[in-house]
Amino acid sequence: MISRVMLAACAVMAMVSPAPAEEAFVGRWAATPEVCASHGGDSATTAALVATATSLWWYDGYCRIGKMYKTTAVYVQAHCGAKDVAVTLDAAGDKLRVAWNRGKSAELMRCK
Repeated sequence: MISRVMLAACAVMAMVSPAPAEEAFVGRWAATPEVCASHGGDSATTAALVATATSLWWYDGYCRIGKMYKTTAVYVQAHCGAKDVAVTLDAAGDKLRVAWNRGKSAELMRCK
C-alpha cells in the first residue's frame, strides 16, 4: 500500500515539475530578414546561425558545443570538425551579438 502511495506521489510530482528553461541563444538568427529564409552562405552577413542547446551551425560549418559557461553572455568552446572555436553568444531579447573564433562580433536578429 505504501509503495502505491509513493508511486502516485512521484507521478504527480513529475507532472508538475518545471521544465528546464531554454537558453536565450537557442534559435535561428541572421543579420537581415532576407538571410533568415536562406540556406547556406559564406559569411556572418550571408548565413543564418542556427543554435540549439548542443550545437551551432553557421557559415563556418557545424559545431558541437563542448564546454560552456555563463555570465551575462554565454561563452562556448565549440568543436568544429578538427578545430576548436571560441564563441561568445550574448542574447538580449531579439538581438544576438556573436563573436566567432575571437573575431569581430556580429549583431544578429532572431528570425521569425
